[in-house]
Amino acid sequence: MVLSVGEILVDIFIEGDKKTAYPGGAPFNVASNIAHFNGEASFYGAVSPDEYGHLLLDFAKKKLPNAYIDVIKGRETTQAIVTLDNGERSFRFKRDSGSDYLLDINQLKKFDLSKISIVHIGSLMLSYQQGRDFYYSAIEYIHNNYNCLISFDVNYRDDIFKSEKEAKDIFLKSLKCADIIKFTEEELELLSNQKDVLKGLKALLNDKQIAVVTLGKDGSIFYSKDKFIKVSSYPLKPVDTTGAGDAFYSYFLYSVDQGLDMNDDDNIITALKRANVAGGLATQKKGAIHVAPSNQEIDEFLNNI
Repeated sequence: MVLSVGEILVDIFIEGDKKTAYPGGAPFNVASNIAHFNGEASFYGAVSPDEYGHLLLDFAKKKLPNAYIDVIKGRETTQAIVTLDNGERSFRFKRDSGSDYLLDINQLKKFDLSKISIVHIGSLMLSYQQGRDFYYSAIEYIHNNYNCLISFDVNYRDDIFKSEKEAKDIFLKSLKCADIIKFTEEELELLSNQKDVLKGLKALLNDKQIAVVTLGKDGSIFYSKDKFIKVSSYPLKPVDTTGAGDAFYSYFLYSVDQGLDMNDDDNIITALKRANVAGGLATQKKGAIHVAPSNQEIDEFLNNI
């Protein structure tokens, strides 16, 4: 089972005068997608008792009945304002009084982590001291008591940090705690100061860590101390790229939870190929939470190639 921890929020899509709210937040998307792939997933996050908070609580109850979501009074449920330009999205966050990062280590301790293979932690909490305190407390608690793998998605958003330098310092410290890390190509270059992907990964990671790097239309890469595997994607004209990275990484974590042999090149290639398709098909719909394809849809797509 995968336990995903971190931001749950609403994506507010603006198209002309029309505003549409969808459930979102990268860690929540990951948990929801894994459940959609018929994997086992749970979630821990926080909302507020407002209209958007109730929307998220109702959705989570249906999608992830074993999730736990704190309700923080006196705050607002975090919003991500999404605008689209030819399918490419841009974000602006409304979270000055948001609740997504107000997580409690004592609530995390209520989960039976002996049944969890991967704890996936989102990065948006790191822009606030309260979130960073929770992150490092959670890492320490898990490492001291359980054998769970720690997953971390960089998911860098420049508008939620005071400066690029602050963000880089925080991320460089935070990713050292993880076993599995997801980067985009741009995030890897930013953090490593290397344009070459392999050099960047070697600069940032130790011999025990593995990483996946998304390359957009060019596919993805798997990296460990003795493997560097690139798998091409299947180009599709995007309608909305909002959920693509989450769909890709969800499928990769689902594969790991299902027993992916990370010493076997063929197994890795198959997992990345299917994860690439999951990410590609996710761009054919708007939003981030309802867009991941099923395993059957991935099979059908590959059979028709």
